[in-house]
Amino acid sequence: MKKRVIDNRQWFLKLLAGLLPGAAFSLGLMVLIGHLCGSTGNPMTLSSQWLMWLAAMLWVSCLCVCFLFRTGLGAWLGFGWLACLVWLVDTLLTGFDGAAGS
Repeated sequence: MKKRVIDNRQWFLKLLAGLLPGAAFSLGLMVLIGHLCGSTGNPMTLSSQWLMWLAAMLWVSCLCVCFLFRTGLGAWLGFGWLACLVWLVDTLLTGFDGAAGS
């Protein structure tokens, strides 16, 4: 079996993939979990505080994981598809109208 080496020649593209689609993924997961646990969005509640810290930890995790991809394009496609999938599931669960939160 051929040994594959992880290199960081495309570190800037990988970093941008962790920043932009990684942020969309972490915020989308925060919104999805918030809808599923019934959070009101009031920043003074415990569930909202937990969700805010969760989004920050997920985003930092995305920034760490982005360097494990072989190419920058792979990182963009990986995080991009994850972000699209999370937001699609959230849209399907809450409905397509803009008044889902009210």
